[in-house]
Amino acid sequence: MNRDINNQLIENIALLQEIHSLNHLIETIQFSSMPKQRKHWTKGEDELLTQAVNVFGTEDVDKLAQVMVSKTREQIYFRVRYVLNNPVVYKERNIVGFQ
Repeated sequence: MNRDINNQLIENIALLQEIHSLNHLIETIQFSSMPKQRKHWTKGEDELLTQAVNVFGTEDVDKLAQVMVSKTREQIYFRVRYVLNNPVVYKERNIVGFQ
């Protein structure tokens, strides 16, 4: 009986990992399919978003969107997730102040 439960748990964990991977893939595809002009952020916009993130955190995209009125919620979400939270891109852009 315990073996059956363990096997079921292993299968469930594998399914959850697969779902997580698929969600990440979907987000990546959505981001890459955005028009190029919508993906471009100026250094000033990055710094403003950085300041907003330092005040509000990364979880409340609605509050960040109130600060970044020139960007959509989707753009802000992807910027925080894939640029500001990515140390390699962050270092390349030389964004000041994001902790």
